[in-house]
Amino acid sequence: MPEPPDIPPSRVPAASIPPAAVERVVETLTHHFAHDELTEADLEARLVRVYAATTLPELHAVVADLPAVIASGTTRAVRAQEPPGNQISALFSGQERRIAGVVPRDLRVRARLGYVELDLTQATFEPGVTTIDVRSLMGYVQIRLPTGVRVECEGRALFGFFALKGGGASEAGDSASVVRLTGRALFGFAECYTGAPQLEPGK
Repeated sequence: MPEPPDIPPSRVPAASIPPAAVERVVETLTHHFAHDELTEADLEARLVRVYAATTLPELHAVVADLPAVIASGTTRAVRAQEPPGNQISALFSGQERRIAGVVPRDLRVRARLGYVELDLTQATFEPGVTTIDVRSLMGYVQIRLPTGVRVECEGRALFGFFALKGGGASEAGDSASVVRLTGRALFGFAECYTGAPQLEPGK
């Protein structure tokens, strides 16, 4: 929308920045982050600048050094890629997975504008520490763990939440198996349940 002629664009107050302009900048940032072109720290710093911007030039400067995102249907099509054995990813999509074997020592779960539901209630954890690193960007991750493992939650959240529910270290006592949850929920959610029933398809 054109700015009123008596208000120079460089002096547009924050309240008059069109929400659609902010959304476009945030979409550009999340696109580059989802394609590993921005680090998490860089994304957070730029988002702070987005919501602190008081003029349109300040807002546009946040993404001025990034390649333009082509919005045509052909170039914006996102194709699912087969993740490696130690990574479960959902990009603009959903993943519902159940592992009944041995869980990798270093498991990575990524939900970027999508969701991951991971059922580990029938999985086996080797003695020692198994790290599950969760990154949720405008997405949702739910992990269900069996009883009998000790859970340590070190995840953090920014404009979202990262939570362990249904028990944890105190219920597992001196279990030889430790599950360490790490990562970040950014404008998203990450939940881990212990001793919960198995997931049902579509739930």
